[in-house]
Formats: sequence, structure tokens, C-alpha cells
Amino acid sequence: MPHIYNARGFSAAPADWQVRTVRTILLTQLATAAGVAAVVWIGLGTERAAPTLLGGLIGVVPNAFLAARVMSPRAGSSAKSLLRAGWLGEIGKLAIAALLFAAVFTTLRPLHPGFLFAGYIATLLAIPVGLLFDGRRT
Repeated sequence: MPHIYNARGFSAAPADWQVRTVRTILLTQLATAAGVAAVVWIGLGTERAAPTLLGGLIGVVPNAFLAARVMSPRAGSSAKSLLRAGWLGEIGKLAIAALLFAAVFTTLRPLHPGFLFAGYIATLLAIPVGLLFDGRRT
């Protein structure tokens, strides 16, 4: 990722370790979604694995949007722009999650909402696990 410097000489681009951390968290969430869905598929079949996987993806996709907003070089050009990117990213994250839940609730039959929410919650719980696997030592 290219570095862009603002008027004070600070780099507006995220540091390499920040990019690695975000990538690790998102990949951990994606692996969790696939793993939980695979276990459900083996044990209970496709009918319950599909909403589990979709719930997991509903957890990952909005987080990727937020990460893209906050990690963009423009977002770090000043504290004000970073705060704005964070707010817009979080609002967008909530809107995307709501739209994806609405789409799944209106189109998927049979729904099995318990499995949908289990997949979603599993991906959210994977965030601290992703931080543990980050490998960056403070």
C-alpha cells in the first residue's frame, strides 16, 4: 500500500502490521464461518448448514466494509477524517448487516433462524481469536 504524507509529514497509509492484523481477523472470521457451517453440514445436512454459512458471511462482509473505510489512506490524513471514516464505516456496517439479514429472511426457505444467528455470533466471537493469531507482540 503506498504511503501518502500529510502536511505534517505523517503517513496517512496504515502501517503494514495494521493491515496484517485486519487481514488476520477477517480471515479468522471467514474460516470460522466455513468451519462452523462444515460441522453443521456433516452433522445435520445442507438444510441447516446453508443458513449457518450465510449467518457467518453476514458477520464477515460488513466488517470487511468497515475495515476498508478505516484503513483507506484518505481516512488517516487527519484525526477528523479518520473519525469521519469510522462513523461512516460503522453506519455502513450496520446497514449492510441489516440488508443482508433482510435478504436472507425474505428469500431462504426453510430459514432455521437459530442456525443463521449461530453462524453470525460465531464470526463475531472469532474477532478476539483473530487477535490472538495475529503474531504481533507488543
